[in-house]
Amino acid sequence: MVEINRANQVVTQPQSNRAEQQTLAKDMQTQRTEGTNPTSKEKVSLSVDQGISTELSKRLDEEASQRTLQYMEDMKKTQSALKTSVDEFAAFKEAQMAKNPELDLSQLDLYQQKDGSLKLTGSNLSAAQLSELEQEIAGNGKLVEAFSQLHTGIAQGLKHRDSVGYGELQADDLRGALMLNELTERYSDQFRSDGFGQDYKTMDEQLNTNTGLFGHFLLESVNPRVSTRA
Repeated sequence: MVEINRANQVVTQPQSNRAEQQTLAKDMQTQRTEGTNPTSKEKVSLSVDQGISTELSKRLDEEASQRTLQYMEDMKKTQSALKTSVDEFAAFKEAQMAKNPELDLSQLDLYQQKDGSLKLTGSNLSAAQLSELEQEIAGNGKLVEAFSQLHTGIAQGLKHRDSVGYGELQADDLRGALMLNELTERYSDQFRSDGFGQDYKTMDEQLNTNTGLFGHFLLESVNPRVSTRA
């Protein structure tokens, strides 16, 4: 190897330097080879790390799928519970008006107390009239069961949607807060003429829509009005 010094004189490098450079080049080549070909120990470690990552990803996917399936199952029960509650309450009012045609039940609404019993409200009815009607409706076990399931399903749905905000929410927290007629009206309002569900015109059609749409609209009806946050 030769180089030109500042005096433009050609200087020949000693042979020992040439040999050292050859050795250095060989060492560098070895290092590059080792860098691109990890040792067996490194290969095993890399393989194990990749395996754990794949297994974890698969498990998370399975858990997410299970949560979604459970949510859909809960909403199916909730959908059936709301429809039964609406039908039974409507039948109750019809029966009462048949017995007393002068009775105005247009403003009658229903909610559930902490002990699970049914309570009625209506601004155009006296306390005595409401008390008498409550005695009549208390014997409707089908309505009591369905309305209880509705509270449970809504609590489960809200927790699925927001596990942080509603992580501690229980069905009992909703008792006294959910009014059946008010809830169904807000639910029906979700079916806008220019949006999703626009083809469902009647309440019966809206209550029998697909479970996914039902769950979304029902929770939208409740979500802004219920919170357990401080």
